[in-house]
Amino acid sequence: MTRLLLASGSPSRLRTLREAGVEPLVAVPDVDEDALEAAHPHADVRTLVTLLAQAKAEAVVDRLTADSSAVPGLDDVDGDLVLVACDSVLELDGVAVGKPHTAERTRALWQDMAGASPILWSAHWVGVLTRTTPEDPHARGPWKVRAHRAAAGETTVHLASPTSAELEAYIATTEPFEVAGALTIDGLGGAFVTCIEGDHHNVIGLSLPLLRTLLAEMGILWTDIWNRLPQ
Repeated sequence: MTRLLLASGSPSRLRTLREAGVEPLVAVPDVDEDALEAAHPHADVRTLVTLLAQAKAEAVVDRLTADSSAVPGLDDVDGDLVLVACDSVLELDGVAVGKPHTAERTRALWQDMAGASPILWSAHWVGVLTRTTPEDPHARGPWKVRAHRAAAGETTVHLASPTSAELEAYIATTEPFEVAGALTIDGLGGAFVTCIEGDHHNVIGLSLPLLRTLLAEMGILWTDIWNRLPQ
């Protein structure tokens, strides 16, 4: 069995994997997303979200190289390790809409988004990591990337127009503050999504069909990473 390491602190991505039969190890990457976006002011949304996913993957790889024991459970892994890093950004009228962080920004975004059909991009950076052979036969070598793939999925999201009272109630929950585009379909905001075109998992932040395809390109079957099957 091949273990999967999720480079994300997103509860939605973790839940998606668990419901699909995968119990991942987890390492939350330390990446300044706002600084990275500011460093690429002319990047289109697809490029930007891919750069964010790559930065998260690289942050976790650097951590593993320095000290693999920093990730609980990783030292018990024998064989290859699949690293999955993702990032999501909403595109509205060609402009990237990230996490609003504040009530004021959330309110302004929804004034623009209400009744619109933005595109939700979720980039996936997937790597196969293997341990190097150390000089000391009793030691375990550091991890290195043997192969990797990256791709971004897109899903069109058709939005309702919340009333002022509904929007203020939603803002008061703080749910939209730390999700791409001030929107999540797997929570309180789901009632404001009237229809989607594409993979619904992609809107949650991790496309299972796309992940399966990227794994297959590196010789790993989707079923190889199952470790949480119903009893």
